[in-house]
Amino acid sequence: MDNNEAGIIEAAAQQVEGAETQAAALAFADLGLKIGDRMILEPPPKLGTTAAVVRLIGYLADQSVLVTMPDTRAWAGPPIEGDALGVRTFAGRHAYGFTTFVLRRSVHPYEHLHLEFPKRISVRQIRNAERIATSIQGRVMMDTPVSTEVINLSATGAEVREWEGAGEVGSRIQLEMVLDIHQVRTRLLVDALTRNRHQAADGGWAWGVEFCDVNAQTSIFLKSFVYQHLVEAPHRRL
Repeated sequence: MDNNEAGIIEAAAQQVEGAETQAAALAFADLGLKIGDRMILEPPPKLGTTAAVVRLIGYLADQSVLVTMPDTRAWAGPPIEGDALGVRTFAGRHAYGFTTFVLRRSVHPYEHLHLEFPKRISVRQIRNAERIATSIQGRVMMDTPVSTEVINLSATGAEVREWEGAGEVGSRIQLEMVLDIHQVRTRLLVDALTRNRHQAADGGWAWGVEFCDVNAQTSIFLKSFVYQHLVEAPHRRL
């Protein structure tokens, strides 16, 4: 993770209340994107449902936005002229989205797309406690580590499947997780306090845990994972 990416994550995690609005007058330049910043493309239904990461090459106001060619191996084929695409990205402490069309697919001197310049951009502020649904295999580090599953996650806590030997509310535990952050697998070991025991949505028992004494690097990793999934899979937002 580079310093610019870490700075975006830190800014996005400021204590702000979330609200979704449509900003018809928001200019693309106001997003604060830089050359090389990641953007997420959502394909048209005919090509599939898996989002793909591209990078911003540049733009000409009111004309087009240039992005790298997405990895289309999970799609039915590459996008062609006229295909509608959804675009999502983060900048500062906001998540942005807009709908566009492929104006041209170019292959020289390298593959890239000219996208229709956005006419309307939606914006949502990011709260510190944003949560996402997950299915992360983890372990509670006891004398003999016990397997569990993290079924939702935020930068400040998690919902964890009940594990063998769980103690009382208020117990301190150490939770191990491996997070896939921008295609890099990162092992985290986080101290947490058990705050409540309850039935999960599927009827099984789970614990709500609050992270404590989190160091700066671990905090950045947690925020990066959560906000990455808010962009790439917004349906997971809880």
